[in-house]
Amino acid sequence: MLRVKPFVLYAVTLALIVLSWIFYKFPHGDEYLVLFVLPLVFVLAPFVARLKGIAVMMAATLALLVFYCYSRALNPVDVVVITLMLLIVTGSAYLLRYYHRISIEYCDTDILKRQRKYNSMINELESIDRRGAKIENELGRISRLYEITKRLAPALKFEEMLDALFNFIEDNFNFEHIHLLTFQDHEMTRSTSKSAGDDKYFQDEKNILDYSALAGHVKEREYKPFFMAREEAEELFGKLRIRSGTFMAFPLFLGSRLLALLAIEGASKSSYGRFRILISQIALEFRKVELYEEVETLSVIDGLTGVYLRRYLMERFNEELDRARRLGLTFSIAMVDVDHFKNCNDKHGHLVGDAVLKKIADRLNRSVREVDMICRYGGEEFCIMLPETSKSLAVSVAQRLRRSVEAKTIKAFDIGMKMTVSVGVSTYPEDGDTMELLIEKADTALYKAKKRGRNEVCTP
Repeated sequence: MLRVKPFVLYAVTLALIVLSWIFYKFPHGDEYLVLFVLPLVFVLAPFVARLKGIAVMMAATLALLVFYCYSRALNPVDVVVITLMLLIVTGSAYLLRYYHRISIEYCDTDILKRQRKYNSMINELESIDRRGAKIENELGRISRLYEITKRLAPALKFEEMLDALFNFIEDNFNFEHIHLLTFQDHEMTRSTSKSAGDDKYFQDEKNILDYSALAGHVKEREYKPFFMAREEAEELFGKLRIRSGTFMAFPLFLGSRLLALLAIEGASKSSYGRFRILISQIALEFRKVELYEEVETLSVIDGLTGVYLRRYLMERFNEELDRARRLGLTFSIAMVDVDHFKNCNDKHGHLVGDAVLKKIADRLNRSVREVDMICRYGGEEFCIMLPETSKSLAVSVAQRLRRSVEAKTIKAFDIGMKMTVSVGVSTYPEDGDTMELLIEKADTALYKAKKRGRNEVCTP
């Protein structure tokens, strides 16, 4: 269709009718010329207006013609001729429009179809490019997240891993506070936090996140990760002492075992999905550090008794000896031997003997200070290092050890028995100024206790 609004055509028709009436009222000899312009309007009508509008135009024109016939300006023959001419012109225009449409469809050749197909393919390729760019950006963001593997891989200590983890999150996410809780058998063992730019956060301990309450809440939620905003859980935010407007938490599991809980304050909801990608990797890094610490512990701890191995004691012995020399301090060592242990093994078997050794080691551990060090020196013999302890005080400690073993019956499996220990004590620098000499003097004192009938404490 022509790009002409229908109302323009209606206006032109009305203007011609009005103009025809004016010429009729004020004749100049050309009052009928306007009537012959009307067919030109009806030629355009099928290309511009709808059928209903054309019918209205036709009715208005016929009304004018009837008026002219009634006014004797036209005779009936003229009215019929003009009417037929208008109908023929309008019909011809409709026919022309039909053939015009047919010709356009006919001219819509294979080239035009290919052009449309080409344009469609171009639009589709542009859409694919946009989706590809979006996916590429997302992959780039995810690949940056997996840099955490590189960041955490060198960390073999818990503190080192925490620093690396906090630094990575700070570099890649916007947050206000981050908290990490570690668990052993679903019981919280330690907790730590880091704040992004808020130096006053840790000054008021009463307003720091309530770790115990958080652990309880996560347990109620069956250890499932979650995100929540303050407006959704105002009461819970107050109970947990959450300062920020948002909070999310992610339990770190290895199989069915809970390793830790990572909680973040002030992060956006869009970060929640990205954090979920990281959780399994962080859990693996936690387990790696845990295994390393276990291996490190096993390398210095006796697997049976749970006390230190002789090798580790020798390292610490040298450190303590150097410290005593520099600071003018004294320290003592006690060699402890289980009396008649061979008879116990021969009579009840090595399984019972191992259980007895473990029970005795437990009693020795409960009878000394945290700074004192107990090691399994060999077989049924233990060595105890007592920092900053004089000889008289060391003898008192040795007597307490001896009595703690003697006091109660030791139950191993279904067997109960009384066991005793003999103890030899030596002191730096009174009995020697080298590790070898002090151990030799303690062994000599232990041998003396054995000769006196066992269950004794002796000095060189």
